[in-house]
Amino acid sequence: MKNSLRALLVDDETTARITLSRILKMYCPEVEIVGEAGNIIDAGKLIQQLEPEIVFLDIRIGQHTGFDLLEMIKRPNFQLVFVTAYDQYALQAFEYSALDYLLKPIDPDRLIYVVQKSIKERNNHQLSGRLQAMRNDWDKNEPETIVVNNDQGYHFIPLSGLMRLSSDRGTTAFHSEDQPVITVAKNIGEFAKMLPDSSFFRCHQSHVINLRWVSSYLFQDGGTIIMRDKTPIPLARARREDFIKRIKNF
Repeated sequence: MKNSLRALLVDDETTARITLSRILKMYCPEVEIVGEAGNIIDAGKLIQQLEPEIVFLDIRIGQHTGFDLLEMIKRPNFQLVFVTAYDQYALQAFEYSALDYLLKPIDPDRLIYVVQKSIKERNNHQLSGRLQAMRNDWDKNEPETIVVNNDQGYHFIPLSGLMRLSSDRGTTAFHSEDQPVITVAKNIGEFAKMLPDSSFFRCHQSHVINLRWVSSYLFQDGGTIIMRDKTPIPLARARREDFIKRIKNF
């Protein structure tokens, strides 16, 4: 039996793909990266063309999820590893359904374990049933906490108290009700896709808000959102219609 795996990396964040690729080459030389994709359309085409043996798949890909991609594949015949930054509850859902996952930031020891397990199970394709179990659980629940890290350590931020996110020069600041502001050296877009769409909305290139913390919306200056802590947040003109729909149905 051969001891290598042909791999496809799927993540809409270029830096995330670069990071995973580097770690794989450093710790798992038996993995041959045959392709990369930044959206589900390209990923679906590459899966058909390249027939990878393992797919590393981000759980959030732009406005889609990894499940949307997998629904495009009639008979998935590859090993699947979800890459996620979700909280412990979500990880329990992965484990319950026997699906492999990697938690961002990626732990090399965990990566080595997942790769070796995938090599041993390369001919044991029971993906469809596992995916259905995972999706059923995923659809019923949302993450309660987001985990972020900076040079001070790891921070566990309850989403119920997370009022908003703001960005400045490639950093993202988390503004919560009962916690000091936590600043992380990552782009706000990477975090925006981690947050549940039911309560969070990206109202501006530099701002994501928790709709539960909105106090009012004013028409002045093209549109300003006032949060419950009195902070004014700009609303991008291109996102005004979506915002009004969201608050009417919230």
